[in-house]
Amino acid sequence: MNYEYPIVKQAVEAATKKRRCFGYLFYGDSQKDTTCKPIPQFPGITTLLELFAVLEKCWSKDTAYPSCQAEWVPNDPSYGQCAITATLVHDMFGGTIHKIRVNGGGTHYFNKINGQYIDLTCEQFDLYDLPVKYEPNQEISRDYCGKNKNTYERYRQLQRNIMRFLNAI
Repeated sequence: MNYEYPIVKQAVEAATKKRRCFGYLFYGDSQKDTTCKPIPQFPGITTLLELFAVLEKCWSKDTAYPSCQAEWVPNDPSYGQCAITATLVHDMFGGTIHKIRVNGGGTHYFNKINGQYIDLTCEQFDLYDLPVKYEPNQEISRDYCGKNKNTYERYRQLQRNIMRFLNAI
């Protein structure tokens, strides 16, 4: 790929070189070259791969779901990030948002784009060898995904983290 933004290129290189439990970047990474509409606040992010690589640098304890914050660690950055990430992917790439129940009773959110399930936060389960079954699932509205307390604030914080990383603010 020809990268106009060196910081995005560096993030992609780091993401693709990182050793991963199951050998893939994210669930549905065969769609990594899917493009999004241009987002002026996110210069240089044009594909799912680029977004994923930048997210790995921008997810933080503060953007994790409140009950996950105490256990959030930098080597598992996707932990507790599913709702805000699924919302961001939806806003940038379209498609639909889906939810499932996972082992332990929690709720997990992910996307479907061009008929393919996409889960940029699946590594939070891979690291602990927790199986995730994407079907059956429930398609939900964007508004539903953000209904939990402080999800909107965490979503906005993630956007700020991305802009700061890209030096766009």
